[in-house]
Amino acid sequence: MSVLAIIPARKGSRRVKRKNVRLLGGKPLVCWTFEVAKQAKSLDRIIVSTDDKKVRDLALKYNIEVPFFPRPSELSKDVDTTLVMIHCLRYLEKKEGYKPSLVCLLQPTSPFRFPEDVDRCVKIAKKTDCDTVVSVVQASQHPYWMFKPEEKNRQLILKSYEGIDLSGDVLVSQNLPKLFYPNGAVYITKTNLILNGRIFGRDIRGYEMPKWRSIDIEEEVDLLLAEAVLKWKMKKMER
Repeated sequence: MSVLAIIPARKGSRRVKRKNVRLLGGKPLVCWTFEVAKQAKSLDRIIVSTDDKKVRDLALKYNIEVPFFPRPSELSKDVDTTLVMIHCLRYLEKKEGYKPSLVCLLQPTSPFRFPEDVDRCVKIAKKTDCDTVVSVVQASQHPYWMFKPEEKNRQLILKSYEGIDLSGDVLVSQNLPKLFYPNGAVYITKTNLILNGRIFGRDIRGYEMPKWRSIDIEEEVDLLLAEAVLKWKMKKMER
């Protein structure tokens, strides 16, 4: 079962300008993902899909393939990442007759994944023949405690999102059911599902990662948090 890794790295970003090439720990954010992809043992090919010349040049320095550049302009807007993967798969099949069994999506916004995380996710996918393997982190903000807003007389009225009676044991976090959400680090999906416009199939398996390695760079504060985590880890290593 061949595994193709796709790293999508567009130039534009609404909330963090030039996010993929912003420095984290002294190197461009996207390079954290390049290094992990190259070190992972389970990936047969690694492709970068980008419209950013700097990202392309960095990828080539890591000997990572950039078979098309720039990617279509319509894919460099706010679109479903599945469309980016479909374009890549169709391009490779048309140009080379290449069609992998599995696609591994590695987003540059997850700098703290390890090569072992990728390899373990691929192992789960191959061993179980499931549709999707996704890296997850335990939810710290539980939906039982979330509200849906309603406006009345210019005041914010809050209604329990799940219709839960917010009293008693429900207010004790230890009593709440354990829930997980995708942390954005690793997605493994069968190629045919991707070509049908889906990342998640019916049979979904999870791979849990710790909270500190689940930082997803979406806003400026996330970059500050990531830098703080790096300093924290360096201090722990020096002890």
